[in-house]
Amino acid sequence: MQNFCVVTSHKEIPTSEIVFLKNRLNAVRVDMLGSCGVQFQVHPENITKELGLEISKKIDINFITENERSVYLLASDMDGTILEEECIDEIADLVGKGSEVRSITAQAMQEGLNFEEALQKRLALLKGTKLEVLEHCLSKKINVRPGASVLFKTFKKHFGKTAILSGGFTYFADHIQKKLGADFSFANVLEHKGGCLTGKALGTIVNAEKKLELMKQLIALQGKNSSKVVAIGDGNNDIKMISESGVGISFKGSDHLNFSAKHVLKNSDISAILYLLGLREEQFVY
Repeated sequence: MQNFCVVTSHKEIPTSEIVFLKNRLNAVRVDMLGSCGVQFQVHPENITKELGLEISKKIDINFITENERSVYLLASDMDGTILEEECIDEIADLVGKGSEVRSITAQAMQEGLNFEEALQKRLALLKGTKLEVLEHCLSKKINVRPGASVLFKTFKKHFGKTAILSGGFTYFADHIQKKLGADFSFANVLEHKGGCLTGKALGTIVNAEKKLELMKQLIALQGKNSSKVVAIGDGNNDIKMISESGVGISFKGSDHLNFSAKHVLKNSDISAILYLLGLREEQFVY
């Protein structure tokens, strides 16, 4: 079984760092996957997590085996992962509740505050918000991360199905699903009456446990197993599904998630996941 060290960045990786890494890893082979991605074939004994501490902070270093790359499903969080923003924070800004809602969001992300409790508190603050505000938020405030479209399109061509598993809202997730061409999308349903939010969500909340359950349902639907799933997220609400997946990736994630995830991307475009899976830039679908 071949072992690889994949080095990625948001910009071109300097030749000096490639040479340093080749020597440090005692690499058997070096492949330029693209201007922002380099693959080193290494012996298992040369795999070390301490490697990244010795060089530039502007790159990400992850190890993966050839077998781990046989994947068939991409399961991704939405807010803060596919999207640059947290939708609920942006809605709150538009109605003058930004600081209060962002404070609770930060607690949920970093301090282990129960997700369901945090969501209920934040939604209560948005009670009475007109649906027109959500429309404005979607069209003017929400941005898909650079590389997300490439990731979804390319994964579908070369590997398999794609899914959005979001603790956010279907109002946004349904739109993003269409924009990215994702096969599946799951999120929370906002209750509204008379054209205004009631401050509540309908049905079962998509929390950490529900995300894992949904991922397992998609796995069963295809008759596969979780070792062949790529799961991506940025918050504590993603820990369970990322820990259960074969290729679990923390993308610009919380400290707790970084600790739990096998792979961490802090300095790379989200499309760098394709390099991790062994694809070359000329294979990307734009």
